[in-house]
Amino acid sequence: MKVKIIGAGSIGNHLTQACRRMGWSVCIVDADPKALLRMKNEIYPTRYGAWDSAIKQYTLDEAPSGGFDIIMVGTPPHVRMAVALEMLAEKPKILQLEKPLCAPFDKNLRKFVTAYKKQKTTKVIVGYDHSVAKAMHRVAELIASGITGEVKTIDVEFREHWEGIFKAHPWLKGPQDTYLGYWKKGGGASGENSHALHLWQYLARISGFGVWKKMSAAMKMEKDGKVEYDSLSAFLFETDTGKVGRVIQDVVTKPTRKWARLQGVDGFIEWICNGVPGGDLVRYAGADGVVKEEIFEKKRPDDFYQETLHIAGLLSGKIHFADSPLSFESALSVMSVLETAWRNNKTQLAYIRKVC
Repeated sequence: MKVKIIGAGSIGNHLTQACRRMGWSVCIVDADPKALLRMKNEIYPTRYGAWDSAIKQYTLDEAPSGGFDIIMVGTPPHVRMAVALEMLAEKPKILQLEKPLCAPFDKNLRKFVTAYKKQKTTKVIVGYDHSVAKAMHRVAELIASGITGEVKTIDVEFREHWEGIFKAHPWLKGPQDTYLGYWKKGGGASGENSHALHLWQYLARISGFGVWKKMSAAMKMEKDGKVEYDSLSAFLFETDTGKVGRVIQDVVTKPTRKWARLQGVDGFIEWICNGVPGGDLVRYAGADGVVKEEIFEKKRPDDFYQETLHIAGLLSGKIHFADSPLSFESALSVMSVLETAWRNNKTQLAYIRKVC
């Protein structure tokens, strides 16, 4: 399997290591030669023990084109769609884009959707990897078992101080040095932690809770010099079945809380990312009220490895693209919510307007 990865930053390193763990051939491309050196001499060996000499590195002007089974785009959100258009033209079997899909109101997104619909060679997925974690697979099994009975509400929170991001990117002094400090570039809590929106949507779909139809959003805005971003965003949804749930995302909470709960008439299911020191935790109970806990061991690189395993399943046909939690359509729906929120940064319900 031949893979090209665009972007040698933190996410590019994670994706590269996961692909090499699969035994795939990898080349990584970055416009900045310093980023490639930093990857080879600092980030990769520090995280994974040693540099892998099988990894090929290229600057943008010398990058190979065509002949790749998989292309992954790990650039900042506000430039991702322009790059994605170029990579789509290379006709890989799978084009993986990082999250969030792009910056709000990106005109190139509309161009990309048009181009994507016209071709039949490439399938596009988006890197909301928590939805394909082992623990989330277990949550899906429990939902299918009917243990909760009818689901009455769904809550998801991704509340994480972004100091962890800057520790993983020591060359950045703060949000002002990256897209993270600018909501218009896809940063802030609403963009960076949009895993929560994506996960809420996924859980709502597989539990029969419905599709989000109306929403309200409240955002805590921060403006300091050039930066302008939401440090906290709270979303309230009403689905097409008339049910109500919520999502909260922030970049201020310590310790981190990444949590989801489905409450049913008979029981509940909870997912807690890194809920124990060694991994994720799933808690649940049925009509008998007996609470059970299951631990799913993992380390940070395993999040991306699970994603590559999912990609392998898509390529082999074991997983149907229509059923994939990573589908392009699901990420596009998240962008519809984000754009609706930024149009209607008020507390009243607003109908969600589709991006495309």
